[in-house]
Amino acid sequence: MIYRDPFTRADFHRLNSRRGLCLSIYLPTSRVTQDTDKDRIVLKNLIEEATLQAGHIADKREVARAAERLADLLQDDGFWVHQANGLAVLSSPDRLETYRLAFDVQPMAEVSDRLHLKPLLPALTPKAAYVLAISQKSVRLFEFTPSLELVELQAEGLPKDFSDATKRTLQRDRAPARRLEGDEGKKVLQRQFVRAVERAMRTILKHESQSLLLATTSELQAMYSEVNTYPHLEDISYSGSVENMPLPDLAEQLKPMVADLRDRRLRAWEAEFARFESNGRAHTDLATIGKAATFGQVAKLLVDAESLGYGTIDENGKIAKVEKRGPGSYDLIDEIASRVIEHGGEVLAIRGDEQVSNQLGPVAAILRWA
Repeated sequence: MIYRDPFTRADFHRLNSRRGLCLSIYLPTSRVTQDTDKDRIVLKNLIEEATLQAGHIADKREVARAAERLADLLQDDGFWVHQANGLAVLSSPDRLETYRLAFDVQPMAEVSDRLHLKPLLPALTPKAAYVLAISQKSVRLFEFTPSLELVELQAEGLPKDFSDATKRTLQRDRAPARRLEGDEGKKVLQRQFVRAVERAMRTILKHESQSLLLATTSELQAMYSEVNTYPHLEDISYSGSVENMPLPDLAEQLKPMVADLRDRRLRAWEAEFARFESNGRAHTDLATIGKAATFGQVAKLLVDAESLGYGTIDENGKIAKVEKRGPGSYDLIDEIASRVIEHGGEVLAIRGDEQVSNQLGPVAAILRWA
């Protein structure tokens, strides 16, 4: 099990509105409790780096209060028992928040008058998919994390198995189903089973937009596709029995499919960018994008989540770059992404292992109007 914390657009809006002294610390973590002492050492060093930066831009008392909260986190043994693949620590003099992440992050300490949120963007646009595994003996819902790890979810409402959904035991129950026996009766019960699963999934995925993959026999796949109402059910799936398949084996079977889905999305983004570039609605120029983001003109933004470039953007979207971070400056791409999200735009964050056209990095935008 991976112990991660949910991160939503509402969380992003709330954090993005915070002003004043803000310390943003990110580090990769180990899910093995015995190894978290090493993570604490990394965090300790990043805290020292952050407080040193903070001393140049804030009152010493404020810095001391923020540092005290961070020191408490270091000593909180209970907190370190369960970690994920990455950790975000967002601190200010008055509060501290942490997010355990399903993906790893580069260690960094950023200090400014606002929080540095770009490393959290993959949590909003995850390289993930839901996987619904259906067999006669079990119905299980999984999610691929952005690190391509298959994690089982606690999905309330899903029938446990075929018998739970139909009140029959297909292998042993010879009673006719609606006066149908043999293969015809079996199919009636299977459709009943699949409909019960789909009804539950309709509620579970009500507000979701991630892809859904099926892992089941071709017969049940066809039946589920007939009754499915989830708009993001993909046309690729694992066909075969998953009744006794170990979780690592299922993950290996599905990884290429999930990677293919992510690649499809990136290629579709590139194609859309090329389509709008000819009429002035697609740009890679930072100054142009900064102004467009400020006035809510950006519909879709692609950013390299690992790139950094410092400066400021004023209320009219005018960018002033600096060679390196300092008092009053912040990561420009982070600020642009924040403004796009605040205006309801879509941000797709890519990482170093993902390939897009060289013309699109580290930031590219598709505009709502030219």
